[in-house]
Order: sequence, then structure tokens, then C-alpha cells
Amino acid sequence: MTPRVIAIHGLGLIGGSLGLALRAGNDPPRVLGYDPDPETARLARERGAVDALLPDSGRPDPDTEIVVTAVPPRVAVAIVPSLADAMPRDAVLTDLSSVMLPVLTAVSAKPDRRRRFVGSHPLRGSEQGGIRAARADLYRGAPVLVGAPLDPGSPAEGVGALWASIGARPSAMAPAIHDALVALTSHLPQVVSTALVRTLRRTGNLTGMLAQGAGPGLKDMSRLAGSPADLWFEILTLNAEKLTPALELLEREIRGLRHAIERKDPGLRTLLEEAREFRREIAP
Repeated sequence: MTPRVIAIHGLGLIGGSLGLALRAGNDPPRVLGYDPDPETARLARERGAVDALLPDSGRPDPDTEIVVTAVPPRVAVAIVPSLADAMPRDAVLTDLSSVMLPVLTAVSAKPDRRRRFVGSHPLRGSEQGGIRAARADLYRGAPVLVGAPLDPGSPAEGVGALWASIGARPSAMAPAIHDALVALTSHLPQVVSTALVRTLRRTGNLTGMLAQGAGPGLKDMSRLAGSPADLWFEILTLNAEKLTPALELLEREIRGLRHAIERKDPGLRTLLEEAREFRREIAP
């Protein structure tokens, strides 16, 4: 059953888009919201992302069934324990961070907190941030990885129902596997895009001509480098244990490609073809 009262902490792109999507349905739940930035909170109310704003303490309303934290990961680690203590006894808490294990660890000190918490990570976002970039269709068709089995009557089932109600596709994944997977599919691409753009800054006299020669390939590959630096600093450092081995593999691949190019090695064709074929498997 879809929850009828939902509180969202953090009303930027992620939380604001969730609120807009929930309120755009045929039988919308009551959406309450909180953001520590008064201007963000005002704009969220003005844009219709929430029915009402929570008081400055952010304490959930007594009727709240699900509390959602849509904040940077280190903020989530800091506030999730106190939110779990403050919310109604039967309410469920879900955090939307791109890294699950640190938040799960923060909330697990008390068994009752742990029982009512489940992470849920929507695999949809934008290099743009803030409530002004929020939109109601952001999560339509998006996979959402839920950090516990979607068993009937479980907290995870309620979280899954919330996402399904706005057209997303929830599925269960253990938090440790989630963090290892997104290190490869999300965090590594962010690093690659950042490294590419930083490389282009060091091209001497050609640097000033890059915009003139930029085609779709460069625009696609550099898009992620335009993402908010503060947010990605938190994500990359919190998931460093899972990301570092992926970076080592990437460095090895780049060295192999460089050597093949320098030697004009015919094997370069094989490297390119292997990548081309595998891309068809992972992004059909």
C-alpha cells in the first residue's frame, strides 16, 4: 500500500523531484518537507513540491509513515540517527544517498533504528542541482536499488511502493553489493569525466580552441564533470574502499591502450573491438 503521509528532508534536485512526482499523481499522498536553507524551502513550497513545510527542527509530523532523507551523504550520516529517534514509532526511514553502507552503519547503533531503516538509491540524476532543476518526471522508469528484500509487510515493501507509485522500478540489492556496483557504474564514470576535463585544461595553445572543436563525443564525455563538486567529494571519499580497485583497473587499461597506440600495435584493433562488443551487453 502506498504511504499516505511522507516527509522529505532535503528539497534540492533529488528531494524536490520526488515531492513533485508524488504530488502529480491521481491520488497523491500528503507531502511534508524540510530544508535547512530557507530559500530552498520557500521555492519548494512555491513550486508545489510539498503540501507544507515542517518547522525549523525538521521533526516529522506524528502521522508520517515514511521519512525520506535526500541530502549529501555526510549530512545523512549525521542526521539519520536523530531522525530515526524522532519519527513516529511505526514510520520507516529511507535515505537516497549514492552510498549505502556508511548511512546504514550510522543508524545501526540501536536495533529499533536499524529495523525501520532501508536505503533506496534512484539511478537517475542530473549534473544540475537545486530545487530549480527539480522535475516531476525525473524518476519515471528509473531503476531504484532498495537495500533490503521487498518482503510483504516489511519496511522495504513500503519504500518500494513509494517508488513504484511514481513510475520508478524498485528492486532489492544488499548495501555492500550496491556500493561495489555503483563504484563501477556511477562513481568511476564521474572520475573519468573529471580526469578528461582536467586533461583538456593542460593542452597549451589548443586549450582556447577546445570549444570550437567540441563535438557530441566531448560533450557527452564531459557532462558529468559539470556535477556539484561538494557532493561528489563526499560520494567519492565515502566510497573510496570500493572505488580504489576500480581506479587501479582503469589505470591499467589506459596504460595498455597508450602502449598499443605508441607502438602502432595491430592488437589495438582487438582492444577497441572488445570494448565495442562489451558495451552492447551493458548498454543495449
